[in-house]
Amino acid sequence: MKDAPIPRTIAVLDLETTGVFPRRNDRVLELASVVVGTDGTFCREFTTLLNPSRDVGPSSIHGLTSEDVIQAPRFGEIAGSLIEALDGVIAIAAHNAPFDRGFLVSEFARIGYVLPDCRWLCTMHLAGGGALRDCCEEFGISTSFEAHTALADARATAELLLNLLADDSRLVHELDILKPIAWPSAGPVTKRPLRRDEARRMSAERATYLQRILARAGDNLVPCTDDAAHLAYSALLTRALEDRRLEETEADALVEVALEWGLDRKQIVANHRAYLMQLAAAALADGVVSDSERNDLLRVSRLLGESAEDLNALLAEAASRLEARHARVAKSLSTTDGLRGLSVCFTGELQCQYQGRPISREQAESLAQGAGLVVAGSVTKKLDLLVVADPHTQSGKAAKARRYGIRILHEPVFWSAIGVKVM
Repeated sequence: MKDAPIPRTIAVLDLETTGVFPRRNDRVLELASVVVGTDGTFCREFTTLLNPSRDVGPSSIHGLTSEDVIQAPRFGEIAGSLIEALDGVIAIAAHNAPFDRGFLVSEFARIGYVLPDCRWLCTMHLAGGGALRDCCEEFGISTSFEAHTALADARATAELLLNLLADDSRLVHELDILKPIAWPSAGPVTKRPLRRDEARRMSAERATYLQRILARAGDNLVPCTDDAAHLAYSALLTRALEDRRLEETEADALVEVALEWGLDRKQIVANHRAYLMQLAAAALADGVVSDSERNDLLRVSRLLGESAEDLNALLAEAASRLEARHARVAKSLSTTDGLRGLSVCFTGELQCQYQGRPISREQAESLAQGAGLVVAGSVTKKLDLLVVADPHTQSGKAAKARRYGIRILHEPVFWSAIGVKVM
């Protein structure tokens, strides 16, 4: 009697990317593999975020921001770990396999390797077409997973593949006689994988470091009463937070100014709350806090070590103060005239909405021109302002602007500054 073939393993992959064209510099942001046996067993998993060294693209689809991936390994730093995770598999599967294969080929090529020839299985093709969630519903597979999260999608695709193989003994036989893929040696692993939840926990920890640094200022026995000190600190804080990120050098500069003027920790925290109160007043000037305004306030609150509960209390306080003077506050906080005549450039996919619709790049430029600014298509040393949709963007424009010391504004900050009401 002939022995039954030994079950082999298949790597099920899923990738989240900056776009759809690897040949046009789109990159992988997150990858996951789930290794399953042709006998239906789940063997092991691997997942990591990847730093694409460029803008992250449509965050509205994959849910990732530059802040999420800024500490992640680059593909070359993690390739060895990926190859180790795929060791022994005889085929690779994905939902819409040509898409994933194209990006994997591109990423390997960037580090000087050729993706080995091997058998690829496309669950979308095998299932007769359709999105992953639709195919899972058809086969009775749970669709409660978070779509466009690499590991969740890879797990769902793996379940779908096993269901498909259970109905196709011929394909299982074809797979069982394949030899393991001959992977190249990718050299030493220089960084560990970084999962999506880990990245966000790290981001939250980094966001409160300013409060820890400011603790060094202590509590002076004689509080500083010089108004110039508070004005100097507030002006520096405003400028530091215009791009809605806080570099360590900026935090150190704030501490240096505080110590130089003799501000104690309580006074620094009071300055932070006054700054947040000003932002809250601007948001409430028309009586409505839009989604983009609330997200902006939450981002600044987190940078300054305040909780969402603290922000809610602050908004309530601001609302009571502004109940009878919304219009006057809006006018006093408008800085349109201060930006008029300056040159501005945009980078990244805009996140805000204007009149209920997403703002296109063309519309953004038109609104800027209408406010008296001069729109530039690229970053040069003569540029005055760069507007970023993502404060942690790694786009070429943002990198050049930081190198040149150009003023960077987060998108909601810019719209507020020129008096454009966005959502």
